[in-house]
Amino acid sequence: MKRRLKVYFVHSSKLDYKNLIYRFVITSSVCINHELMLPYTKEYQTKYVKEMMAEADIIIAEVSNPNLGLIYELKLLSKINKPIKYISLTNEIPDKLKKLVPEIEYITEDKSYIQIIENFIKQYSEMSKEEYEDPTIILGEL
Repeated sequence: MKRRLKVYFVHSSKLDYKNLIYRFVITSSVCINHELMLPYTKEYQTKYVKEMMAEADIIIAEVSNPNLGLIYELKLLSKINKPIKYISLTNEIPDKLKKLVPEIEYITEDKSYIQIIENFIKQYSEMSKEEYEDPTIILGEL
């Protein structure tokens, strides 16, 4: 791990997020090494969504259970330039969200929800700050 990330989680308030997301994330040996911005916890529930998105290094969005709050957040996400991982616990993008969610990573027997999150966090935490800010790949010199 080269650096500690701020990881913001986007999800519906209608979802049982405490048992389906938070419980797995806060017990993950990979995730716990980073600042987890879980919006419905005491620490973050009074912060504005835009503020948390601006502070975050990467964003993870669970999109299986849409409501107005999730739709609003996804619209905001479409306007920012940060790494975003879209995941659906049902492996489907609801019709209401198809314009806002470009793609999801599918949960399989070999790759669980938490493994997808851990891999995404590992990918960006292993980058130096310079690589993250300027992802240009130099293939060689002429």
